[in-house]
Amino acid sequence: MASRNANHLGTAMAPIDRAGITELVVQRIKELLERGELKAGSRLPPERELADMLHISRPSLRTALKALSVMGIIRAKPGAGTYIADSLPEVFTEPMHFMTLINNTSVAELFEARIIIEAGLAELAAERATESDIAALTKEVEGMKTATGDPESFLKHDVQFHQVMARAANNKLMSGVMDTIAHLLYHIRRQTIAHASDFNEAIDWHNKIISALQKHDTKRAKEMLTGHLRAAQAGWAREHGPGSETRPEESEAAKVAKRRAR
Repeated sequence: MASRNANHLGTAMAPIDRAGITELVVQRIKELLERGELKAGSRLPPERELADMLHISRPSLRTALKALSVMGIIRAKPGAGTYIADSLPEVFTEPMHFMTLINNTSVAELFEARIIIEAGLAELAAERATESDIAALTKEVEGMKTATGDPESFLKHDVQFHQVMARAANNKLMSGVMDTIAHLLYHIRRQTIAHASDFNEAIDWHNKIISALQKHDTKRAKEMLTGHLRAAQAGWAREHGPGSETRPEESEAAKVAKRRAR
């Protein structure tokens, strides 16, 4: 299968100029995605075949693939090959990490961005949510209820609730952006979640969001989502101490991004 795909792709591809090989390989992958010859989750041809197909050396190909991996465009599965990312968060996460580091982004700004994005997604979800979406959201709230004695598990169910709601909005681009910001906030909140005391309040907010979605009430869905995130922001500030919203400690995600940049 891989050989057949490589031969098919190779017939339409001219040799790559040796100057700027990495940039040109990235551009070639983009072209294949645009033409639909590669898709989310597609397996790339084996290294030797892909190098022959692009008319470049295997070391040059490895350099280019490493760059794509850092960007989150491709990912290697040990023993199974290399694949195009199958979700937007994988593509967004690393650039977003670097952007927050470069801009010294505060926790308050992350919450603000999430409120702007997710409030709109809540409106769309209120229009588009299906019965199966509501069932999935309810399942996550039930998981939160059983995890009030396990803060980290509670936080995971909280994040998964918002991911389910974003998928119910049926806008892959915006849900991908929201997932990335939520991922950053998850790593920040994880530092102090053990000291949280607002679990029942959070459960109540999530139930109100579900109720609005069930009624297809876009205005209330937006209001409840915004209220929940503002309450979560205030809770994080209480857990972390004075001044935390403008001067957060470096998150684990940020530390990882810095290490990768070295």
